[in-house]
Amino acid sequence: MDYLSRITGKKVLVTGGLGFVGHNLVKELLKYKCKIILVDDCSNGNELILKEHLDDIEFHKFSVTDTEKLYTFLDDVNFVFHLACVQISRSSSAPLYDMEVNAGSTLKILEYYRKNRSVNLERFIYTSTASIYGTARSLPINETDPVNILSHYAASKYLAENYVNIYNSMYDIPTVVVRYSNVYGFGQSPNNPYCGVLGKFVHNVLTDKPLYVFGDGEQTRDYTFITDAVKATILAAVHPRSYGDIFNIGTSVETSVNKLINIMKQIDPRVKSEALPERDIDNVRRRSVDISKIHKRLGWLPEVNIESGIKQTITWYQDFLKTL
Repeated sequence: MDYLSRITGKKVLVTGGLGFVGHNLVKELLKYKCKIILVDDCSNGNELILKEHLDDIEFHKFSVTDTEKLYTFLDDVNFVFHLACVQISRSSSAPLYDMEVNAGSTLKILEYYRKNRSVNLERFIYTSTASIYGTARSLPINETDPVNILSHYAASKYLAENYVNIYNSMYDIPTVVVRYSNVYGFGQSPNNPYCGVLGKFVHNVLTDKPLYVFGDGEQTRDYTFITDAVKATILAAVHPRSYGDIFNIGTSVETSVNKLINIMKQIDPRVKSEALPERDIDNVRRRSVDISKIHKRLGWLPEVNIESGIKQTITWYQDFLKTL
């Protein structure tokens, strides 16, 4: 059954819709002719990333912490994709703001829906992170494994998850949580200081700069291509078997930093790397997430492997750099 088509023509609110995942989600939702309200304070991007689509969406520039403005949209929408957050690299330097954005805004939206039951709301989708797992005892990590909070970002995202679960179980708010694992791909601007490692690597390859490796390069992550992450998010929003649940979104494949470099060297043999001392934030040695739950329950599997994803990302960046 084509569950994704259930979002066709729906009215949707996307917070953080100018961010990396957010603007790609908006583009995909437009393919389903959704009526989109986009809220973003432009701290991680600007509206030019969607310049070809601005006439097709309703854009409002303000922070999700300004909840009185946000409340005006909540009664009328069918889906809320709550992506707005303080990025992991910034969260430790602004922990109070991190908590206010990542967890506080989530609680306020949920509390609004508790007090003002909406007949229109079909699903509230909270986008969380595999960072909450920290250092796991065994891999891949499934949704019932213990969390291991090692950063402000992980703490605030997990707090928000708990609010989502409480409001679902106690007040029957229709929710779902997805936990992203290292999403990468086209649309991630290298000018953004919070750009992920793959985005930085690709940018450096194309601008003849070395790839900076912190430590020995054997640290691993589970890299998820942007199109896979977006499709999984929409599927989790519309599928009846996702109600009130939590799902990992990843590939279940570990990829080391050294392997990323080797893949890029196969594409461009001139690629050089430079070793740097390990940083305090490099406190997770290995990670991959178990995706058997989302596969069995919702029928989702990733379609893009790391080699193909890197090639697609490089192609996009080549075109992007021409516009700078």
